[in-house]
Amino acid sequence: MKSPLYFLFLITSFLVCQTSFTQENFEKTKIVTNVFKALKKQKVKIIFKSLPTKDDITYLIPIEQAAQPNKDIPSVDAIFSRYKKDAAENFGQIIKKGNAFGIEWKDIILQKVRFEANPDPSIQIERGNITLVCKSNDKKFLIVIRKTYKIHGTWRFMKRMKFTLL
Repeated sequence: MKSPLYFLFLITSFLVCQTSFTQENFEKTKIVTNVFKALKKQKVKIIFKSLPTKDDITYLIPIEQAAQPNKDIPSVDAIFSRYKKDAAENFGQIIKKGNAFGIEWKDIILQKVRFEANPDPSIQIERGNITLVCKSNDKKFLIVIRKTYKIHGTWRFMKRMKFTLL
């Protein structure tokens, strides 16, 4: 009787440990370090390093077409330039909003990073929202990087960021 319980305990322990050890450390991902560094230095070009590349977009187009066959998908170059333009505008808005609340960007501290999975059942790519919990002097705020996609093992910035003062 002892043996089956012992075996069940070992299997359960293995599964619990495996999932806790295989979770990604988002604080060390390129997307988090790039976004944080870009905010700290107030340089939008650093954000561009976490945008999808043309190869990434080329990889995603057939996946998107398979999921939504009737959707009109623009060219790779059009998508790529739109991502860059939108990211630059969004970054400027984040900096401006933070300035209005008295955020000292050069002094920000990253306190914690959270990941919230946001899967799309029609697209088999890992995706989710990454939240940076930051502090500047006595002000605490969130930067949410929405709908990031893990493409070819790298997290990519696909949508807009959101600034929230806590």
